[in-house]
Amino acid sequence: MGRSTPLRGRSDQLSLGLAVLRRTVWSGQSGIVLVTGEPGMGKSALLDALTCEAAPLGFVIGRSSVDEIARTTPGAPLLMALRSGPLAPAGAGAGEIAELDGLSARPLTFMDRIGEILERAAAATPVLIAVDDVQWADQLSRTALSALPGWLAGHPLVWVFTSRDPDCEVFRDLAARTTPSTPVTVVPLAALGRDDVLQIARDRLGRPPSEPVRRMLDGVGGSPFLAVQLLEGLLRAAARGEPADRVPDEFIAGVRRSLAGLDPAAADVVRMASVLGRTFAVDEMAELLAPRHGHPSVARYDHASVATGVEAALASGLLGTAGHRIGFRHDLVRETVYGALSDGARRRFHRGCAAFLIDGGHSPLEAAPHARLSVTPDDEECVRILRDAAEEAVPALPETAGKLVTEAFRLLRPGSRIWRETGEHCVDVLGRVQRAADAVHLAETLLRRTSEPEATARIQVLMSRALWLTGNLGDSVERIGRVLALPGISPELRARLEAARALALTGHDACAARAVAPAALQQARAVDDREAMVLALQAVGEVGRNSGHHLEAMAAFRELRQLEGVNHVAGEIIELQLLDRYEESEALIAAALADARDEVEAVRPSLLSAHMWHDFNLSRLDDAESGARALICMSQELGGHVYELDAVVVYASVCALRGEWERAKRLVADRESRSTADDGIRKPSLRLMRGWFAAAEGRPADAVDILAPVLYTARESRTCWPWWPGWTRLLLAIGTAAGDERFAKEALTLAEEGAARNPGIASYEGIAYQTQGLARQDLTLLEQAADTLGRSPRPELQAGGAADYGKLLAARGRRAEAAVHFDRAWAIYDRMGARPAQDSLHRAARKAGIRRPEWSAGAGNARPTHGWAALTDAEARVAALISAGHTNRSAAAELGVSPNTVGTHLRSVFTKLDVNSRVQLVNAHRNRTDETFGIR
Repeated sequence: MGRSTPLRGRSDQLSLGLAVLRRTVWSGQSGIVLVTGEPGMGKSALLDALTCEAAPLGFVIGRSSVDEIARTTPGAPLLMALRSGPLAPAGAGAGEIAELDGLSARPLTFMDRIGEILERAAAATPVLIAVDDVQWADQLSRTALSALPGWLAGHPLVWVFTSRDPDCEVFRDLAARTTPSTPVTVVPLAALGRDDVLQIARDRLGRPPSEPVRRMLDGVGGSPFLAVQLLEGLLRAAARGEPADRVPDEFIAGVRRSLAGLDPAAADVVRMASVLGRTFAVDEMAELLAPRHGHPSVARYDHASVATGVEAALASGLLGTAGHRIGFRHDLVRETVYGALSDGARRRFHRGCAAFLIDGGHSPLEAAPHARLSVTPDDEECVRILRDAAEEAVPALPETAGKLVTEAFRLLRPGSRIWRETGEHCVDVLGRVQRAADAVHLAETLLRRTSEPEATARIQVLMSRALWLTGNLGDSVERIGRVLALPGISPELRARLEAARALALTGHDACAARAVAPAALQQARAVDDREAMVLALQAVGEVGRNSGHHLEAMAAFRELRQLEGVNHVAGEIIELQLLDRYEESEALIAAALADARDEVEAVRPSLLSAHMWHDFNLSRLDDAESGARALICMSQELGGHVYELDAVVVYASVCALRGEWERAKRLVADRESRSTADDGIRKPSLRLMRGWFAAAEGRPADAVDILAPVLYTARESRTCWPWWPGWTRLLLAIGTAAGDERFAKEALTLAEEGAARNPGIASYEGIAYQTQGLARQDLTLLEQAADTLGRSPRPELQAGGAADYGKLLAARGRRAEAAVHFDRAWAIYDRMGARPAQDSLHRAARKAGIRRPEWSAGAGNARPTHGWAALTDAEARVAALISAGHTNRSAAAELGVSPNTVGTHLRSVFTKLDVNSRVQLVNAHRNRTDETFGIR
């Protein structure tokens, strides 16, 4: 159709889209265009027009549309866009794009690779990605389409998406994330006015419409598509000498008449196409209607009959061609045909599609939509497809996995042959996708109908994992104890039960856990059961970490990593950090990040978390903040929040160390508002942060009230937080300021026990000397603390030891010695940007009569918020690399971080330098370099 008809009355909307395209060409700035409107309002026509206008402007174009039936096919819209038109050769080779098909189970890797392809293509020419009907996008595609525009901010990339639903997830996420570097333009398409519809009639009929035609056009509701279909129907009717006077029923009736006018083979081609829900090749349709996939409602056609039927369907106008493939001219036609099918026929057609896809080697996830729409009670074939699809979806599409496996189980009655087997699989999947409450409920249902000891034991092991997630650990211990008392349980299952019981005890009864976890591990080794060993090693690692025995914990987590691969590498990395072995930690992070880029997708957030803690503990506050922000964004984009809590704690701690208390408090309050757990036990980190804030505000008594539940349960070893280096020093200071002798004594004892459990570790031994020296005001102990903490790799602990020793020296009148330690502490705090600590040190020095004018000049001088001086060291490095032509991925490889972290830095650089694109960044960097060297 020409532009004059489908875009009649849409000139303003077209101009909005064109403005974004032109702005991108002129400035290199990215842009997002969101087109909304009901079916038939001209969204696809507007998309066609924009892509036509983009080509003369120099854009490379990737175009795709989303299919309602195959909506669970992971990543299909982006893969289709990369394969369409000239984008594939411009951005990537065929092999690189083909590789993307295998990455649907690894969403971050999938998005990284696509981002790299688009980044490379955009370095040469502007790129337009146009996706129609994103309201039907699968979970992976929704995540990618929401995240990639922000990741690729600053590239000459324009994203144009259409949706029937203006509040669909992709539109909602993109509108919420609009920034100067990725502006969002919303283009709503409402019904056309009567004048525009009448003008379409003039264009099509070649004359003004008659009054009866005007009345019929008034009935199309302003839909340009229905208006055109009606007018074309009138023209065809006039050519045949027939009247056509029913609108919009005439359109529906016309589709049905066209279908009824076809021979049986052609009609079944159209019906099967409506169920298949995507374009097809003749060979595919022949396979769908062949004897192998035929069924009672459909005759079994040979290839020649199908080919003839396809030609007849094309001639009828019901189907059209799209390149070398065939499909419906418009979704409304497909929906009309699909809606006319009886329930029984629809199920049988979908069954044929599911069988065709499975037999053709397609993934169960692609066949699942058809299986879901074809099922009957106790349909084992469809249940197996849904189970396999759920298993495939677990890593990348957890929400989809939970829905599919639950639906599979509900299709079976308790008497079904595979009811219990499917139920156990359902409990397993629900636990792995964090739907713990649902997993527990289903496990209880299975247990009520199970009397066989082996089956009971299997279900209880699965249930114990879900109970671990819910925190109902006492319940888990009791249940496992009852099952262990049953006779007839195999040694392998008994070992799993003992290991699961040990893991549950780590959060329920620390003494019992410490006693039984090693025995459970020994039993698991004896029967050589991998699952039992994984559970037991987790239990031993948790016992060691929560009780502050970090050598034991590291050994367990290291063996677990060797057994399970990088899935558990973060546990070992954290333990290395807690043992002051930061060189080993850094080497393992680098190796694991390199492996994760090509291996297990799900481990990436845990590695980023470990890397974030590494930077924070070494007082690289800028890098730690960037890592925390990247991890928070990743958690929100992927819908998983396992590591978001740690990221919030690190981000808030960085803000607090810099003196940005209000910002820190907002971060913690926002996270607490979204948590229903008891933060005294399950969220102790947030409680510790709130206690820190209260103490900083001069409310030590309130801080004691907040922190007491965490401190007094530390010996029960349910959490590792009170043992974390540095907290005991703060807890002692709070108890002393509040005059709470019991609280202060408990903090002191905890510090001493931490050192005893980690002999030879400078951070723990130094803190023990430090807390003892402060409690007793003992110069000798504080001198030992300063010396020991000076060997710690953690700068903040080094500075704290020097500052405390210097303050007591100054109080005893030894000003010259105090000044040496003050200077040392000041230098470290200054490198960190720890302004409150500098202020405290400055006050102590002035009180002792120690004058340091240079401190006054530097104290409290916050980094500016705009300009090159506002950039952190990490941001400056990223800005330099991007200005030199690096992509996000190559810059990440150069810096030893993830591309997500580079993207986070880059967005901050754009904001601070007030630039909106890489082109502008390059120019700003060149201008700054010229000025530095006096070039005009």
